[in-house]
Amino acid sequence: MFEDAVRRYSLIVFLGALLFQLIFAEGGIFGLIKMKSSIKSVRGSIQKMEKENTALLQELEKLQKDDQYLEEVVRKKYGLVREGERLYRIER
Repeated sequence: MFEDAVRRYSLIVFLGALLFQLIFAEGGIFGLIKMKSSIKSVRGSIQKMEKENTALLQELEKLQKDDQYLEEVVRKKYGLVREGERLYRIER
């Protein structure tokens, strides 16, 4: 009878420890939920970066193929002018 109680107690302690491990350990349920959330966040970041990359590739292609667009960008960004032109800057 005493041995049965010890076995039951040992089994309960073992199962409790196992349950605790499954729920709270790094590879447990909470860890899995946290990891899934992290994966979702990373996928969102990847999608955003892919869109930015696509936009940059389109911009690069446009700059390489369209001389007028390239000139417009260079004039605006760097304030360059053609030979014989004058640039007037009006500050407010």
